[in-house]
Amino acid sequence: MKFSFEIRDFVDVDFHTEKIAVVGDDYKLTWSEFNSRVCELSGELLKNNIDQVNRPVIIYGHKSAGMIVCIYACIRANIGYVPVDIIYPAERIKKILHQSGAKLILNTTDQKLGFENVHEVLCSSSIFKETLQKFSAVEKFTAADDSLVYTIFTSGSTGEPKGVQITTEAVQSFVRWMCSDFGFSSYDVFVNTAILSFDLSVFELMTFGAIGGTIVLTSRAIASEPKKFMDHIAQYEGTVLIATPSFVLPYCRMNGQEKLESLKCFLFCGEILPNSTAKNLLENFKNVRVINTYGPTEATVATTIVEITKEIVSRFDSLPVGVSKPESKLLIEEGEIVIAGPNVSIGYLNNPDLNAEKFVMRDGLRAFKTGDSGYLENGMLFFNGRNDDLVKLHGYRIELNEITNALHSVQGVIQAATIGLKRDGVVKKIVSLVNVENSVSDSVMLKNELAKTLPHYMIPADIKFVKEIPLNANGKADKKLLTEIYLSAR
Repeated sequence: MKFSFEIRDFVDVDFHTEKIAVVGDDYKLTWSEFNSRVCELSGELLKNNIDQVNRPVIIYGHKSAGMIVCIYACIRANIGYVPVDIIYPAERIKKILHQSGAKLILNTTDQKLGFENVHEVLCSSSIFKETLQKFSAVEKFTAADDSLVYTIFTSGSTGEPKGVQITTEAVQSFVRWMCSDFGFSSYDVFVNTAILSFDLSVFELMTFGAIGGTIVLTSRAIASEPKKFMDHIAQYEGTVLIATPSFVLPYCRMNGQEKLESLKCFLFCGEILPNSTAKNLLENFKNVRVINTYGPTEATVATTIVEITKEIVSRFDSLPVGVSKPESKLLIEEGEIVIAGPNVSIGYLNNPDLNAEKFVMRDGLRAFKTGDSGYLENGMLFFNGRNDDLVKLHGYRIELNEITNALHSVQGVIQAATIGLKRDGVVKKIVSLVNVENSVSDSVMLKNELAKTLPHYMIPADIKFVKEIPLNANGKADKKLLTEIYLSAR
């Protein structure tokens, strides 16, 4: 089953117009230019039999139009891809390369990564075709029967990132939902905030192509400065802002909102939407829809939708996350949210033990045991938080044990534990407690060591030195007592 670039199964869109399709931090492309470049690149990939190499292709970069071209070229050529952002340290990329078995990197930056035993192609290079042909002669494998569209690597409790495999069937189900239930059209301009290796970005990445809209990528440099970001939205007349609630929170509290008059919709996912945030948006932005969604990476971005109105804000202190998308089902099993349907991943890459635990069958459908707590009320899902050590902070899904394991690998660290500090049931801060040898002098050194293997959003906000890590009756770190120890020492 092939997921075609020209998604005319869903809507009738003219992909050959002079309307802007992609705005990147490198250049802009009209739809005709975008279509031409995608066809050219996918043609080169097919000519060199990259579709017959049964390993995904790494697409490396940051918020560039070139990265979007590479992604859509892989989709068109039926080649699975792994998006990797430049914020990832080299050690983490090595782990992704090892787990995925990838032998080809499409690098959309100007700097070579230089990993051993991996063929790297600088997509902006004038010798692109020649270097791709050299890879063509290296090795071939039989293509997989069930095509993967992408694999996104998330945090893993063992210290190894987990590769979530999303198939053609799952993406098609997601796109049908986006085209039918969200009220978007080809006139919409989707403002991106998430990095392309974070699955929140799949909202705008797949939807703009399905309906023939426009995607405006936002670099970290722009996203980190509210004034620049508002000017960015105003310049391209963005209509749909897709973000985590934490990202949008500053805009509820500042002036200059008239610059955002083009916005028609705030779409939230990735973490709990506070009632106060939704209320402020509805009061300060007239004629704007606020859409709340929920879903893990393992269920293709999101599974539920609800439009948050003033009536819902006044009725519920904790806002609902919505009703299930068509084709899928929400189940509550002993308080845990279970998602079943074609949008569910076929499993983690090369992780049979965890797959057996988390991926099951329900009513003849693939299902994922989310580890999230929640309940249904008249078909509407309410989210209560995580059941385990997987937390969400600023929209990122973070395994606390991965941080702990990274600390344990630092010379001089005897014991370590990591906790998420909550307020109103929401994780606001990640901190680690460590027992160290005398050779470890301060927390700055530890954070610098962590930065070599972990992305920036996984670095603890604070590291506290303790004489020992208290254990519970099961021999595990006593998270409740650790929290008390940390708070008492502040």
